[in-house]
Amino acid sequence: MSPGAGGVPARAVGPQMTTPEPPLEDWLRDPDFEVVKPRPGRRTVTLRHIDLWSALKVSLALYFSVFVVFLVGAILLWFGARSAGLIDNIEMFVEDLGFAGEGTYQLKGPEILKMTAVIGPIVVVLGALATVAGVAVFNGMARLFGGVELTVSDGAE
Repeated sequence: MSPGAGGVPARAVGPQMTTPEPPLEDWLRDPDFEVVKPRPGRRTVTLRHIDLWSALKVSLALYFSVFVVFLVGAILLWFGARSAGLIDNIEMFVEDLGFAGEGTYQLKGPEILKMTAVIGPIVVVLGALATVAGVAVFNGMARLFGGVELTVSDGAE
């Protein structure tokens, strides 16, 4: 390149040339010519391995959220049943069957809640460990038999 004014290359001197936009934009397009949008691509993916640490984290989160929903739902149902008199009816029914003396059988909500709060997290951990064991079995079977084939699409059809 030859130097322009002041030693600057000739390309940098003067206004930059850009491609102008058509003034009527879409009006100039040929109506017989239609832009074809590409169809979403499909491909087959083979799942051969699931990370055990990821399976543990996801299963702990899932089981813990199910436990919290169950606990809140059980508390709400307990208060609703107690205010509707259903708990008293159950207590009287157990006494009428002869499993307890008259006026001696009581369902105690706070004790039931404590037991649920102690046993629930244990079930969450055991469920997560069982899930990780299942994932380990899947990894072993996938190694022997080649995994699971999934068909994945790039967009909605």
